[in-house]
Amino acid sequence: MGWVQIGMLSGLAALAIPIIVHLVFGRRARRVELGTLRFLKIVLMQNIRRKKLKRWLLLALRMACVALLAFLFARPYLLARETGGEDSLVILVLDRSASMELKHNGRRLFDTAIRQAHQIVAQCAEGTQIEAAWFDHAVHPLGAKEDSNPAQSYSSAADRLKALGSSGPLYGATDYGAAMAWARDVAAQSKFRHKELHLLTDLQRSGLDRTAASPLPDDLVVHLVDLGRAYPENVAVIAAALPKLVARPGEAMSVSVTVRNTGPFARETVPVVLRLEQSGRRQEFRSQARLEAGGTAPVRFDLPALAEGLWQGFAAAEVEDDLPFDNRRHVAFLVAPPIKVILVDGSPGTLPVTAETYFLETAIGLAESNKSFPGSPFTATVVPLAPGGNLPDLGNASLVVLANVGDLSAGDARRLADLVRQGGGLLIFTGENVRTESCRTLAAAGLCAGQIGPIVRADSLPWRLESWDRQHPGFRPFDDPQYGDLRRLTFQAYTRIQPAEDAKVLARFRGGDPAALEKRLGSGKVLWFAASCDLDWGDWPRSRLYVPMVHQLLGYLAGLTEGGPVRNVPLEEVGEAKEAVPGVFARQGFSEVINTDPRESETERCTPELFAARFHFTLPSGEDASSSEQAARAAVSDQVRPDEIWHWVILGLLGCLLLESFLGNRTVA
Repeated sequence: MGWVQIGMLSGLAALAIPIIVHLVFGRRARRVELGTLRFLKIVLMQNIRRKKLKRWLLLALRMACVALLAFLFARPYLLARETGGEDSLVILVLDRSASMELKHNGRRLFDTAIRQAHQIVAQCAEGTQIEAAWFDHAVHPLGAKEDSNPAQSYSSAADRLKALGSSGPLYGATDYGAAMAWARDVAAQSKFRHKELHLLTDLQRSGLDRTAASPLPDDLVVHLVDLGRAYPENVAVIAAALPKLVARPGEAMSVSVTVRNTGPFARETVPVVLRLEQSGRRQEFRSQARLEAGGTAPVRFDLPALAEGLWQGFAAAEVEDDLPFDNRRHVAFLVAPPIKVILVDGSPGTLPVTAETYFLETAIGLAESNKSFPGSPFTATVVPLAPGGNLPDLGNASLVVLANVGDLSAGDARRLADLVRQGGGLLIFTGENVRTESCRTLAAAGLCAGQIGPIVRADSLPWRLESWDRQHPGFRPFDDPQYGDLRRLTFQAYTRIQPAEDAKVLARFRGGDPAALEKRLGSGKVLWFAASCDLDWGDWPRSRLYVPMVHQLLGYLAGLTEGGPVRNVPLEEVGEAKEAVPGVFARQGFSEVINTDPRESETERCTPELFAARFHFTLPSGEDASSSEQAARAAVSDQVRPDEIWHWVILGLLGCLLLESFLGNRTVA
């Protein structure tokens, strides 16, 4: 026998009350010797044993009434074993999505699911194979099987569920397809004869169509435990959109916030606030929205020109509702000037148009038509480098380009290597000055991507790019036909480079020689392009691909092609190595904004019949009730267990009270 509220058994201490009453307040007859009553004394002596028995029986009945009352509040239940034997498999799948934060009777739906899972485990016979997992947007099994011993699986299931019950706030999305696919695979791999699946969820409709559904095995019996609540009150901030994630100093911006009311009643005024903070500076903006039942409303916040730096904060609806997890949405954006690029010209020339960096400087200063800024994201500073000269102070530059630069001093090479190790980027174009001897200092500083070889010149036909890494961020956009075909670029010469073991070849010329290589150094990257950036070695600077290719290479070094300095990442795409909670987090070289899936704010529920039809299984007899009926059952499931014996306790209590009343009226002290 078990107890739902075992603490109520402390009421058994009240058993002392009838004992005290019996001992203290019992009637005591005063002995009086009367000679005329000697015959009555004989009669009383004959009945004394029967009277004592009645008094002790009356005391026992009163104590039984107190004990049964304590048992009634403790809610006893029988430890029946419904699934038994070593030939049985029980699969437990618990919904741990954000909507399971909804509370009923002061307890989260997920905590209720944990309690009911414990009850299911308690009803399983020893030796039953138990597999358990929780799911949100992915499936997380509760510990892998160490061996095939069912008894070990049974004994550890309760411990794993207990540890799961101490979980913190829930933020994940709902993906029923992933959960059912995991359960299907577990059941399909099992050789047991009896298989059961218990799915404990709130039947949130938005989770039905995330992934494809596959039929479950025919021998798997599915029990759908509906824990959901009908018509919860919920106001959610489902979007906080920025026109751009990087703004220029002095530039005004606006934040568009979308608020949704998924509750059954309209809300006349919903206060909406936008709070931003940067290095101790704080900005707060307020507005209001009117929301119909099931409707959305846009709220726009116009921001003034903000100081440079990373601004982060959140947009929030200041309301009290049943699901507080979606009342705020985090935002972040960077206010910064264009990225400074230093162009080191190894062949300055006598006129600007004859300089090695003439086309490169022009390309950097242009803006691509599909970008957010009217100007370029980069600003270039040309530094002519005479033979034997030294690099100037690199200042706060994060990108350096070497154009046909040879014979760098060892000190300059070390300074460039330090810049790269700290997260900067270095782009190197070859040329007539880049040879094996002239790159020794670069190689000593760890900046070479391989062994620099001779210059290869075209005889009749020009060299062309033959292949490139289509998944690399620097080359991925060129798979789009609107950019053109990189194979159309022509080169009259290139520098042959033998790749180092720690270098990656990004593109190759016809014949297989590397055209572009990447080398990692510390937190930064070095890119080598085995051709010059002017017209000396080809006419590719005249191609319309020149500007986007230069921007892609520099953008990759600056982190722009991989998402930029501020990146919005859905919570379900966050890797396990990172903290999967909403907020703004500093990563290596960028800031990551994590928010919950807005579909998790939708409180519409599906029926068990629709769920069963979606995943191609049949509900067991008696479990095909309507959604409202199952919701009503779930509402009282935590108060009344099907295996409780409280009704028998009440019958016993009533019987004891009747006997106590009958016997008390006929017992003389």
